[in-house]
Amino acid sequence: MTPRVSAADLQVTFLATVLTPRRGMENALVRLASALAERHQVEILVLHDPGPVTVPGVTVTCLDAGTERHTRAALRRRLRAGASGEILVLTGVWAGAQLLLAAPWALRSAVAWEHSLTPTRLATGRRFRLRAELVARSYRRARAVVAVSPVVASTLCDQWSVATVVLPNLLDLPELSPGATRHAARADDPPDSSAPVRLLALGQARAVKNFDVLIRSLPLLTMDWRLRMVGGGPLEPELQAQARQLGVDDRIEWVGDVADPGPLLADSDVLVHPASSETFGYVLFEAAEHWLPVVACDAPVMNTLVPDTVPGLLTQADPAHLAAAVEEAARRYAGPGAAAADEFRAADALRRRAYSARATIAAWEEVLHE
Repeated sequence: MTPRVSAADLQVTFLATVLTPRRGMENALVRLASALAERHQVEILVLHDPGPVTVPGVTVTCLDAGTERHTRAALRRRLRAGASGEILVLTGVWAGAQLLLAAPWALRSAVAWEHSLTPTRLATGRRFRLRAELVARSYRRARAVVAVSPVVASTLCDQWSVATVVLPNLLDLPELSPGATRHAARADDPPDSSAPVRLLALGQARAVKNFDVLIRSLPLLTMDWRLRMVGGGPLEPELQAQARQLGVDDRIEWVGDVADPGPLLADSDVLVHPASSETFGYVLFEAAEHWLPVVACDAPVMNTLVPDTVPGLLTQADPAHLAAAVEEAARRYAGPGAAAADEFRAADALRRRAYSARATIAAWEEVLHE
């Protein structure tokens, strides 16, 4: 049911190409739309059928008409029929590309919300680069552009002279983190030091994730370990073949995509994240909330979060350095002991100061009111 609105409320309409499965951008959209819906009228237009989906307080409208041409026609009709004062928010390059094809006239009154553009991402393929060039240049005509992190903002500015406002994605930050709650509950029940170290890798298997480096690092580990690979992805068969060739496949569990990684984060000892680039780093924040130390590459976004905001270690994207960092993290954060627990508590407090939901929503409302 559409919430009743007053004259002071905004009418905000997000345009997304997909809403499921929920990964970083989809989670960011759902969280922001739900938060804004507490005070405003919010709708999500989704171009590919997401199946049964509920977003609290938000109207979800599927425009999937079977073919891209018919779907764009449905989008064009919907935007022409939109209420006066409706504010359109584009969720990234793919939504921007569809708007340019369906209703380019709508861009001038739209807010572009960019999640994906970094130098590393632009180098992943000619098709994406060409689409990004077209859409990013068009952002200069939008009423405002929001970037989810400084690295996305600097890419837009350096490559295409696009001015942005940097607003972080909303995070689920309860008063007490799940990790702190769990640590307090098991203070008198230390972990079994003889058990294998439980490693976790979370994310779609794509080139930018460098999971091949992780697989090649495993034979170098001197400790007993088990690894869960979560997220599936196009390169997973190659990684499985690599693991068999190296003789480590019997200690790897291939979990596939999961809707809620929380239980896996809570049941692991180290998150290994060798990605060469991130745009925001949701998985890093989720690990930190569960007091799960992260081993990440010294690359954009990771190097601004680890170790102060996200406890863990930075290393290089090669097997030897990664293996050494994983063993060091497993030793340093085991338990965690008193020193590591203090580090996690300090990071918990820092995240709650730096990523306040109230401040982020207020900043979004300021952008939308302009």
